[in-house]
Amino acid sequence: MSTPFPLLRLPMLALIPVFKHMQPVEVIAFSLLSKRANNLSKILRKLSPRYIDLKGNSDHLDISFCFATWYNVELSLYFYKENAPDLADARLRNRAFTHENIGLSASQWLERVLDVTNYEKLTKLSVDGTPQFDVCDALATLTKLPSLLIMDNCDDSFAKKALEILSPVTAKVELFKIPYKNREEFQTFLKTNLNYLFIKTHQFSRFNLDDLLVTNALKVELRGVRMTARDLNRFLTSWFQSKCDSRLEHLTLRIEVFNEWSLPEILNAVPFPRDQKRRFFYSKPLDTPTKSFRGGHDIERADGRKATITFEIKFNMMYTNIYFLP
Repeated sequence: MSTPFPLLRLPMLALIPVFKHMQPVEVIAFSLLSKRANNLSKILRKLSPRYIDLKGNSDHLDISFCFATWYNVELSLYFYKENAPDLADARLRNRAFTHENIGLSASQWLERVLDVTNYEKLTKLSVDGTPQFDVCDALATLTKLPSLLIMDNCDDSFAKKALEILSPVTAKVELFKIPYKNREEFQTFLKTNLNYLFIKTHQFSRFNLDDLLVTNALKVELRGVRMTARDLNRFLTSWFQSKCDSRLEHLTLRIEVFNEWSLPEILNAVPFPRDQKRRFFYSKPLDTPTKSFRGGHDIERADGRKATITFEIKFNMMYTNIYFLP
C-alpha cells in the first residue's frame, strides 16, 4: 500500500530535482491541485512543447502537446463535462479530467494547463461540435493565436463566439463552414480587420461577390468554392474604379477556365513576361513574409495604385492570384 507524500511541504531546493524528473503529464496534474501547486509548477518546470493543439468538441475538450518531432504528439489531455468514459487504458484514464475529480470548471482547467506551458507555442485552435460547457473565459486568456479553425460540424453560436473573442488576436481564420445565417451579420464579420481569411466550404451560395467586395482582410483565400469569370471581372472593375478599396493585399480563388486575355478592356491590363520572376511583400507578416510568382498581368488605376493578376490551370480549374500593391 502506498503512503501519501507531503510534496508541498518540501523546501524549494528539495523540490527542484523532484520536478526535474517529473513527466510532463505529472507536472500538469500537479499544477491542477491548487493555485500554490500551479505557481510552483510555473517556477520549477514550465513546459515548452514544440506545438500545442487545442480542440473543443461536443462533450469534451482535448489539448495535445508535442515535445519532439513535429508529427509525434506525445501528450493529450481531456476534460469531460460529466463522467469520463470508461477507458481501458490506464494512461488515458490518468489524462481524463472532470469537474468532479479536480474541482475545476472547463475554463479553469484550460487556464491552469496553459499557465504551466509556454502557450505562445499554441499553433492552432479548432472548434467543433456543440460544447456543453463554457470555455469563453479561457479563450479570452489567449493573446496570440496563429490559426483558428471553425470546423464544419461546429455549432453556429459556439463558432460565432469563438470568432468574436479570438479573431482580433488570430493570424489566420479558417472557415470550413459559414456560421452566420444573416447576411448583414456575416458582412459585419467580413468588414473586421482580419489578417488572413481562409474559406473552404461548399456553402458558396451563402458567399457571393458582394461579400467579397466588403471583405477587409489583408489576405483572402477561397477553396472549395467557385466563382465565374464574370464575378472576377466585376470584382476587378470595381477595384479599378476605386469602388472597392479595402485593406486586401492578396486574393486567391479558383474559377472556371476561361481565356485570360478576355479581361475587361477598361482595365488596360499589361502582360508581364512569364520567364521573369517577381516577389510580393505583405505589409505585415502572415503565413509567409513574401510570395514569388512569374508572369501575370499588371493593372494600374487612376490614383496610381497597382495590382497584378496571375492565372494557373490545375485539374480543369483556373487558380487566380491577385496581388494589390500599396
